[in-house]
Amino acid sequence: MHLLYHPAAPYEVRLAELGPDPQELVFARDLLASALRGQAAGEGAVRVRLEFLSAARNAVLLLTVGDPAERLEFALKPATVAAFMRQTYDLVPAGEEHRHVDVDAVLGEILGGAA
Repeated sequence: MHLLYHPAAPYEVRLAELGPDPQELVFARDLLASALRGQAAGEGAVRVRLEFLSAARNAVLLLTVGDPAERLEFALKPATVAAFMRQTYDLVPAGEEHRHVDVDAVLGEILGGAA
């Protein structure tokens, strides 16, 4: 699994697997930032939290996807996620995301179906 980020979608992070049938999960970049600060984040299908597991020496960042009946959980290294987040902030600083979004194009997509 790899974390991916592109400035054209500045609010999004993608967790992608490689291989012949790759899957991607898209979620808010802010969720990772909150979890790295020790604050559990997410209210829907994607939740993220920093957790200290009894069997592990270090904390892990747990990314939970899906409802309680059918959920998947991914354990990510906080240091790896922190390095990834620094790279995303070098590309698009926190609070500057709106400068990288083509609002007219987004509105056109939304309103195009209403015409």
